[in-house]
Amino acid sequence: MKKITSILVLSLISFALLAQNRFSYSVEVAAGAGIGKGPLFTITPEFVAQYDLGRGFNFGAGAGMRISKPCLQYITNNGNKSRSFCNEQDVPLFLRFGYGKEKLFANLDAGYSIGVLSYYSANWIPGGKKKPCYNGFFVEPQLGWRIGRRSALSLGLLLQQSAIVNRVTTDSGTPDTPSYSTRTDVQGQNVFTPAITLRYGFLF
Repeated sequence: MKKITSILVLSLISFALLAQNRFSYSVEVAAGAGIGKGPLFTITPEFVAQYDLGRGFNFGAGAGMRISKPCLQYITNNGNKSRSFCNEQDVPLFLRFGYGKEKLFANLDAGYSIGVLSYYSANWIPGGKKKPCYNGFFVEPQLGWRIGRRSALSLGLLLQQSAIVNRVTTDSGTPDTPSYSTRTDVQGQNVFTPAITLRYGFLF
């Protein structure tokens, strides 16, 4: 029994030592800007560990701390569209699926963002803390290029599940007359909002 246990332990140690050559790590910083109902900006430092599956494929996991101004309200006022934002911090946890040959590579990050802190902007009357807008699933496909042995740049599209208020105001009739009226419809939405991201990674 002791011999079998010793063989198993030695086998596991040998496998772990061999597997170390297949692991890689990176510290990355992603900066993004939203489109449509997306955020004003996002800045996300992350740490990622990946395992080389062979033939250019890899699989890994990562975590980070995102600082952002997600869209709080998407406003349509008589056809004119605008956005209002809040201030947030959240923790994205994700799995990474990747493929690359030579310099060119592609990654797909998929995970869940945990809202930590969320505040109204200074110009908002409610003020103080609020429920996070960013608190849910996200995906981020990326296409990148390795620069030397240690650095990489990639362009991505972040789609983050977000809680947004859709506010539509419509005026009708002639101002300053009895025919004039204003109607405002407010509806909460839980949608995936887009942001274009630029990512730098340092590999070791």
